Amino acid sequence: MTIDDFVLKGPLMFHIGGRALDYEKVVKASDEDFAQLYLELMREYRDKDGWWSDSKIPKCNECHEVIPSPEQLRRYHGLSMHPSCFKQFYEREGDDKGIMKKYWQRIADLVLGS
Repeated sequence: MTIDDFVLKGPLMFHIGGRALDYEKVVKASDEDFAQLYLELMREYRDKDGWWSDSKIPKCNECHEVIPSPEQLRRYHGLSMHPSCFKQFYEREGDDKGIMKKYWQRIADLVLGS
């Protein structure tokens, strides 16, 4: 299982220069596949964007403490949070509907290694 297994395919996706997740497929993934997918997405911040290097150590938008690793990173519309901070924030602020609500709830419930 790779991220590409959950990406929408088609000429439009390549035309706009990015990738878009197939959220219908993502929310139907097994707990194990969902956890693996999300961890790979968070590792991209480290591997492709250089997070956790000396000058790019992320801090939680809620508690303002350092997020020590991709396993402890949760993202919500550009915000970075610890798992517990994400869960509290989403319960308080999340107003998504439909498939996106299911996606964010799975992230709120997600448990990854340290």
